[in-house]
Amino acid sequence: MKDVACEQCGAQYQVQPVLNIKRCSKCGGNLKGAPRAKRSYKSKRKLIKNRRYYAERQASYFGIAMLAGVIIGLMGLLAILITRIYIAAGIFAAGILLFRKASEKRKIWKKGVRGERKVARYLNTLPRGFFVFNDVTLPHTKGNLDHIVVGPTGVFAIETKNYLGRFQLNGDDLQIIKKGHLRPLHTNPGRQSRYNATGLSKYISAQGITGVRVRPVVTFINKNVDIKMNPQNYGFTYYDTLPGFILKQLGNMDYDKIKKCAFILRKYCAEYSFFE
Repeated sequence: MKDVACEQCGAQYQVQPVLNIKRCSKCGGNLKGAPRAKRSYKSKRKLIKNRRYYAERQASYFGIAMLAGVIIGLMGLLAILITRIYIAAGIFAAGILLFRKASEKRKIWKKGVRGERKVARYLNTLPRGFFVFNDVTLPHTKGNLDHIVVGPTGVFAIETKNYLGRFQLNGDDLQIIKKGHLRPLHTNPGRQSRYNATGLSKYISAQGITGVRVRPVVTFINKNVDIKMNPQNYGFTYYDTLPGFILKQLGNMDYDKIKKCAFILRKYCAEYSFFE
């Protein structure tokens, strides 16, 4: 089987090489080999940076908190050496505790940054016609969307997770495996992606752009996931197969709508990329 795509509408097909099929059955456009995500991160896309990622900013804040913990701890230690008072020991302990807690949080946020940047690099392998937005915070909403892709196959709200451990995905239910037992996650990535997709859909509609379907997608950096059954209410894929997943979705989004969606999202993201 060979993957081919329509040059006009972006529809994806799999055909036998021996069949001489050259026209799209939907719009009659020419068919060509479907583009695949390259392992190389090099891209001719234009990249516009507006600000740092939210996770980067959080990591920086906890780095400052770590420094504050060190300072407080040193002050407490100095007070112990000078006065030998129990209060000084409490100050020292508080500084150590603050440093440890801030260090743990900083590691979590930095791991999230690495995951989001890895996904962004792979999304930049998408072909012409696709706009990629990273770390989007829409007005009057809580939280942020890790990635949004707008292109011929539709609009995608992507939630990136850089979790460690072993997991099982059984439909919409994603659980972590600990000591041979399934345990629920503190936060459900599928529910989070659906929530973000709903908010994005409402925002796009509020801007007068109708008829746009937003697909929720969860992408994992960690590939240690036992997939029993694919989810029904959101897409699930790994970071390196995400571009192919997007390209294979059925959709024929009008380029005028693509440009309108891209225009309203560009100022709310940390960075975005596109072909000029």
